[in-house]
Amino acid sequence: MRWRSLPAILALMLAASSAFADGPRTADEVVAEVRRATEQYRDIARARADGFVQISGMEARHGYHFINVNSTVLIATGMAAGQLDLARPPMLLYVERESVWQLVGVEYALPSAPVPNPLPGSSWHWHEASCHYRDYRELPARRGRDCPPRHPESGEPFVLWHPAFAVAHVWAWHDNPDGPFAEENPALAAYGGAARPHPDHRAPRSAPELAYSQVTHRVAGSVLLLLASIIAWESWRRRPRPWSVASSVLWILFGLYLIPTSDPESWPAGPGRFVDIFTDSLVLQHKALAMVPIVFGVVGILRSAGVIERVRRTVLVPVLAVLAGASLFVHFHDGHFHVDAIYIQHAAMGATAVGAGIMLFVARRTPRGEAVLRWAWPGFLALLGLILLIYVEH
Repeated sequence: MRWRSLPAILALMLAASSAFADGPRTADEVVAEVRRATEQYRDIARARADGFVQISGMEARHGYHFINVNSTVLIATGMAAGQLDLARPPMLLYVERESVWQLVGVEYALPSAPVPNPLPGSSWHWHEASCHYRDYRELPARRGRDCPPRHPESGEPFVLWHPAFAVAHVWAWHDNPDGPFAEENPALAAYGGAARPHPDHRAPRSAPELAYSQVTHRVAGSVLLLLASIIAWESWRRRPRPWSVASSVLWILFGLYLIPTSDPESWPAGPGRFVDIFTDSLVLQHKALAMVPIVFGVVGILRSAGVIERVRRTVLVPVLAVLAGASLFVHFHDGHFHVDAIYIQHAAMGATAVGAGIMLFVARRTPRGEAVLRWAWPGFLALLGLILLIYVEH
């Protein structure tokens, strides 16, 4: 089983359509536009600086695949609007020899083959739903739950599962005897192929894991910014139901999203069992943090319905905010404490959450507390959202 690519693991979180906005083009026009868009990425250092990260080993007749982590959400949003922008390829394809990297083409992905076909003469091919492992091997599986926790041959741990999707190539920077949109490029046969990553790759976590973590943090940041806006809108004046519980519903949906996505290898989306959550402190912490927004939402709905008294919410929400923030000061990806960029970012998140909780305690006990809460609470959430939005894995 070949890797082929992992271009839409993240982009497929949103629905996509299949037509180019500017209408049909000739093959030469498509290749020319792709070249204009990717000229700068013939220098792989520039590609890496702009957020492209390696997500596959060397695939025979395909190359190494690099996905743009920084623009994935923008690409997916454009696709959802019915526009697949040639100028924003989500995937770059490289070959390498003696540490010299050569850009050979790009790859696009959609949930299904587009009709009409926006790439003249191309043949969109199907990438089956697959389990992916730390050494870039893959196995077919209809669901993440069906994936073996470790690859049966290499023993490497499960990393990600993705659904089936259609992909197409544009071989803009390397001649292809089968044509510029062929599934494979026979001219790359001399570069061989290997399931394992490039020798330069020695990180404890693979590039797909790092990319996935970075994007999920940024999605969380976007949701918190949206929540901050809705809460500020709700606080401006009293809103009738159901608008008065808009933020509460979003809190609950946010927590339900975090439970399966925070650790794709764990229950309920991955092959891990429910009991395994309690044997991995990092996974357990992620699941516990996912419960916090759910509790916020439930408390908000109960308060709006008059089921609970205001004073109880005053205690519960600040306590949870402080505890959640404090837990981020002991959030270690590699199992032990040391100060690095990832820890500093989590500490900044923790300090913001603790500050928000303390503010809630204090504001409720001052004469002008309501006026403070009207802006301070969404302000702290917006600050936390911004920190998550610029989160970077190293």
